[in-house]
Parts: sequence; structure tokens; C-alpha cells
Amino acid sequence: MQDQADAGTRDRVLASARAVFAERGVKEATVREICSRAKANVAAVNYYFGGKDKLFMAVLADHLQAAQERFPADMGLGPEAPARDRLKAYIRSMLFKLVGDGDPLYERLSQLFTAEMIEPSEHFGAIAERYIIPQQEVLVGIVAELMPGADERTVHLSAAGVVGHCLLFDNAKQIIRRMCPELALERLGVELVANVIFEFGLAGIERMRALKE
Repeated sequence: MQDQADAGTRDRVLASARAVFAERGVKEATVREICSRAKANVAAVNYYFGGKDKLFMAVLADHLQAAQERFPADMGLGPEAPARDRLKAYIRSMLFKLVGDGDPLYERLSQLFTAEMIEPSEHFGAIAERYIIPQQEVLVGIVAELMPGADERTVHLSAAGVVGHCLLFDNAKQIIRRMCPELALERLGVELVANVIFEFGLAGIERMRALKE
């Protein structure tokens, strides 16, 4: 019974933290408000998570795990699918992971995640090792298939170009909405943007491969 009570309290604190971090950001969120909303003792954050910073990492891990389950890198394709198809699936997956499907809470947590990637905190390394690096390795493997014989640096740079193009629509979304609202991701839609990034990225990969031949 105690284990169930502990799990229930931990889950309530995590759910509360998810909402408070999304509403206020990491700096402005307080342990007191998180625990108040969770109807938990203020000491619960330290007891279950080891402090506010580690609680935020737990929120990010929970968010990323759910995103990967909902939008897997292969988007349902098998490993036998052509590399071109898997590249497009990867791009669609990444865009959906960044913006979700219209849920404001999901979008805000994704923004906090990308901000953490830009300025990682001391505890972010574990998140990167568990969720980011394996996904990047999948993309690098796809790009390597599309560039047979290319050196490792060229493959990694080409993969980075694909990722950067995807991140543009997330990191620069506010300026895009203000200066070029017709290019905002929510207006164009994930499928259209994914197709553009795919075609552009594929052309770049083929050009880089030609330069190495």
C-alpha cells in the first residue's frame, strides 16, 4: 500500500510540475506551487526527485518518452524500407515531436526542451544520452546509406543540415509568425513542411555525395 501511495504522490508531483513549468518556465516555477497543485508536502520534490532541477529533467524525460512512443523515428516503417522513405519518416517524426498536434501544453514543453538543448543545464547529459543521441544515430545511419562511400564527417554534417532545417521551424517560430506568417508551421502543416525539408535535404545529400565521387 505504501508503494502505491508513493507512486501516486510522485505521479501527481510530476503532472503538476509539467503544468507549472509549461506555464511559468523553469526559473519562475516554484517548488511550493508545484507541491500545492499536487496536494503534496513541499518536501516531496526533494524526496522523489532530488530537487527542482532534477524534477525538470524528469518532466523532460517523461515528455520525450511519450513523444517517441507517439511519433517513432520510423513512423511505422520497417528497417527494410528504402533509406529515402526512412529519411522522410524521420523528418515527419522530428517535426511532430517538436510541435505535437495542436496541444498547447505539448508545444510549450517542446519549447522548453529546445531551450534546454541550446543552453543545457548540468543534468541534461543523461537526457541527451537516453533520448537525443540514439535518435541522431538513426538519422546518421540513414544518411550514410544515401551517401555510400562518404567520409564520416560529411555524413554527420549532412545529417546536421537536416536537423537544423527542422529546428528552424521550432526555434524561430515566433519571428516567422511575425515576419512571414504564411510560412508558420501551424499554417503550412507538418506534412507540407516535412516534404519541403525532405526534398531540400535529399538534394543536398545527393550534391554532397557527387562532390565526393
